[in-house]
Formats: sequence, C-alpha cells, structure tokens
Amino acid sequence: MPTSLKEIAKQAEQDPKRRFTNLHQHLNRELLIDSFRRLNKRAARGVDGVSAARYGEGLEANIADLLRRVRQGTYRARLVRRRYIQKSNGKLRPLGIPTIEDKLLQLAVGRILSAVYEQDFLPTSYGYRPKRGAKEAICRLTDEVGKKYSYVVEADIKGFFDHLDHEWLLRMLNLRIGDGAVKRLIRKWLKVGILMEC
Repeated sequence: MPTSLKEIAKQAEQDPKRRFTNLHQHLNRELLIDSFRRLNKRAARGVDGVSAARYGEGLEANIADLLRRVRQGTYRARLVRRRYIQKSNGKLRPLGIPTIEDKLLQLAVGRILSAVYEQDFLPTSYGYRPKRGAKEAICRLTDEVGKKYSYVVEADIKGFFDHLDHEWLLRMLNLRIGDGAVKRLIRKWLKVGILMEC
C-alpha cells in the first residue's frame, strides 16, 4: 500500500467519524501506475477497443493525460459495454466492461476509499474485502465450530446492483467523504450509459 494510503487508513482508524475532504490529491502518478500493475491485463476491452497492453505502451503519457483531465474536471467516463455470459444453469448473467482507463481510475479511487472504510469493518466481515472472501470465511468457520457443519451457503441477491439506489449510496458516502472531486467521479460512474452488444 502506498504511503499516502497508509496515512489515510491511520487517520480513519484513529477517528472513526472523520470526514475526509482532500482525497483527490492522492490520485497521483504513483497510485495510478501501481493500480495499472494490479489490473487484469487479459480482461475484455471496453467500448474504445483499447487493450491494457496498448494503454501500457504509452503508460506515462496516458497517465499524465488522465491526471490532467481529472484535475481540470474534463474527464468523462465512457459507456460501459454490456456483455452476457452463460451461467451453469443456462441463464445469462450481465457483465459490464468499462474501458481500461475507466477501470484504472476506478481501481485507484477504490483503493483510496478502501483505506478509509476498511477500518470500519469487523474482523468477521468477509465480503468484497482485501485478502478475504468465501474461502477464508469457510476456514474460519471450520476453526470456530469444528466439524459440526459440513457446508456453507453463499447467497447472491438477484439483480442487487441493478436496483441499488444511487442517491442513497451517495448520501451514505457523504458521511465520511467530503471531497467533491472524488464524489463527482463516483457519480459519473454511477450514471454512465451502457452499450448493449448485439
């Protein structure tokens, strides 16, 4: 974790009610390059057709341009390409594929937000957290309850993200995040359109 994110995490842990007002300054070259290294380079391409390899060829210039647009307020989120993948039960699951640049910026902002919010979770929370997931939960349950249980049910709420109230989400975010620039980026991603594949 970059030093700046460690400092955010430390402040969030020391003051659970702190409202962060200057997070956008942490969207810098160092964080974006480190975030680019973490991206899945084989992931599908977004609507612009740019691969991670191609974006990486001019990484320094691309990141400098992205940072300039973010700082000037001229960055625009691109349409998300909608693709459907076959599930084991024969049904189709919708998948949203952002452009590589949008993925990069979303990952960087997500890492900043994780530095703030990770401190608020209990050690027993496993969903969508760094280095925690269903496998770790099962191991913990096995240690805690022994062989009394032989299975764990993992639930997936059908259409959860399709029906998530964006305004409620932004109001909740506002409790800890007072940085207008970061909130504007998140609002852009929540409101971006979808390009359906034929």
